[in-house]
Amino acid sequence: MPVVVTGVKQLQRAMRDVDKDLNKEMSKNIKQAMLIVRDRARGYLPAQSEVLSGWGKGTGSLDTVKDPNRLFPPYDYALAKSKVQYSAGQNKSNNSGFKAAFYVYNNSRPGAIFETAGRIGRPRGNKSLNPNAPVQFNSAAEMLSSMKGQGKQRGRVIYRAWDETKDIIIPKVVNAINTVATKFIKDTEIRKAA
Repeated sequence: MPVVVTGVKQLQRAMRDVDKDLNKEMSKNIKQAMLIVRDRARGYLPAQSEVLSGWGKGTGSLDTVKDPNRLFPPYDYALAKSKVQYSAGQNKSNNSGFKAAFYVYNNSRPGAIFETAGRIGRPRGNKSLNPNAPVQFNSAAEMLSSMKGQGKQRGRVIYRAWDETKDIIIPKVVNAINTVATKFIKDTEIRKAA
């Protein structure tokens, strides 16, 4: 899913020194492209009535668990949809040292669970009373939406939206960067000549 474009950070820094409007123009054009991914991803989340009935209700209890964050979160369509968002700020470096400058992300536990359910071959840490719960859950998720992408970059929501729109998005983002870079070069050449 990541597209490596080198020099964007340096271009943004240089543009701030010469013309702040160029950076705003580039960010605006990239945002328009990335919102296509965000909106498509939001459309892949299942409605509240489509998920397994137990997940829609929430089966854990705060009274029986010491750490509420350990509960399997109930599915909430409105929350999951609102938490699929676009960001233009840099995120933290991943294990390979890469950072994303413009990205779509999912900031809800239920949405992230639906995105990646079944991505690993064998479920780990099943604390359900039903020993077949992970298999049943993954099968139900697969029936609602199939995974797209490869390896760790496979999913049902954001990765699927990216996989289906990347041939449109990548040229738009590259064009946004190139257009502004060309304007920046012309502007700096004019200033040098003056």
